[in-house]
Amino acid sequence: MSNDVSVQQNNRPKVTFIVPVYNVEPFLDDCVSSILAQTYRNTEIVLIDDGSTDSSGKMCDEMSFNDSRIKVIHKPNGGLSSARNAGIEAATGDYYIFVDSDDVISPSMTGDMVSKALEYDTDIVSSLITEDRTVLETGDKNKVKLFTVREGLKSIFSDGLVVTSSSGKMYAASLWDSIRFPTDKIFEDYATIYKVIMASKGRIVSYEDYNYFYRPNPNSITKASFSHKRMQFYDVTALVEADMQNEYPDLVPVIKNRVTRQSISYFRDISKSGYDDKEDIHYVVSRVRKGIFKYLFSSYNFKSKMYGVMIALLPGLARRYAKKI
Repeated sequence: MSNDVSVQQNNRPKVTFIVPVYNVEPFLDDCVSSILAQTYRNTEIVLIDDGSTDSSGKMCDEMSFNDSRIKVIHKPNGGLSSARNAGIEAATGDYYIFVDSDDVISPSMTGDMVSKALEYDTDIVSSLITEDRTVLETGDKNKVKLFTVREGLKSIFSDGLVVTSSSGKMYAASLWDSIRFPTDKIFEDYATIYKVIMASKGRIVSYEDYNYFYRPNPNSITKASFSHKRMQFYDVTALVEADMQNEYPDLVPVIKNRVTRQSISYFRDISKSGYDDKEDIHYVVSRVRKGIFKYLFSSYNFKSKMYGVMIALLPGLARRYAKKI
């Protein structure tokens, strides 16, 4: 890179990558290498070693020694939210991008996002996430949609173009002045990103290009066999719904449909895994019954709606059916 280009890059906004690290030795180099390969160079990378028991912490230190843009925080294990919050405290960039340490981003992601943030004068830029690495950097970078705050909230509550995940987005640092991820919940993105959207200036940019490769972890709490911890979804939803009742009451029905859809999915997972907590099962069925009528008129797919009706009317049959599919 020429000196002229370096000066030009350094005059542009600084982007901080916040990367929580916990026992990801097989994937960490792949992740950090993808960040270092960004064509946009005015960046810093904050690696938060969250009490790793493998060689991940040592790898972080070696990476920092080899590249001055990398800073490392070593802390006792506190979980994903705690690590991200530590990264926010250490960040010095104008924008933040959260990357999980077993994921990969495309080389053009930062440059594309900064350009769109400046072009559209917005503080949130969102692109597409994929579980298929071969499609990174495919799509249409010029296919752009602008969202108001209300539209952005509706999108994350209804699984639209802008999703609940903190990944695949770039945020103005100022949005995080008074917002942090909750350390006592497993649905930390759901409990946080809607607040960040509400704090934005009201123009969220989304463009249809795959820039973020999400590596599914079959051992994560939300992917593993059903457990009581996943019932925290309802506690988080109650908080979200209360906030929307005050600010955007017309979005409450959208949230309720999301709860019904999640409850239908939960019942299927409960049935397949053999989970037998009767109180939890009864609660999940009650939430399906409570919301199924309005859910039938939602945009969710027909198969989900019909299975929801089966759960509401004949939960025993629905449980047997789930084990066969």
